[in-house]
Amino acid sequence: MGAQIRLFWMVLIPSALLHESGAQQLRLVNGWNKCVGRVEVNYEGTWGTVCDDNFDKKNAHVVCRQLDCGEATTVYGWSYFGRGAGPILLDDVNCTGSELYLWDCPHATWLVNDCGHNEDISVVCSGNISLYTM
Repeated sequence: MGAQIRLFWMVLIPSALLHESGAQQLRLVNGWNKCVGRVEVNYEGTWGTVCDDNFDKKNAHVVCRQLDCGEATTVYGWSYFGRGAGPILLDDVNCTGSELYLWDCPHATWLVNDCGHNEDISVVCSGNISLYTM
């Protein structure tokens, strides 16, 4: 049985690492820390945005957990943290909330959308939240 468990981990872990370190990457930008901001994805070497169409808290929970930022507290549509540049890479994202990566959620084909950058989605996650006081 020990050999079976070792073999399982030898097969499972490399594929998980390749998936995360592959062409796709995820980040939040224009917020006050790495856990707040406009959602951006890197696909085939190009950074782009995610459309807010049907983007809900289940989708946001996947983003926050993928970035090791806790759970989603707020989802903002309509370019709350500014309009992105480059292509709109994902649209019609429909996560169940249990996916490991945003791109594992059902979505329209990469680069296919009916959005403008005025519809870029933004997320606030529970981790690393810092408040500025004056």
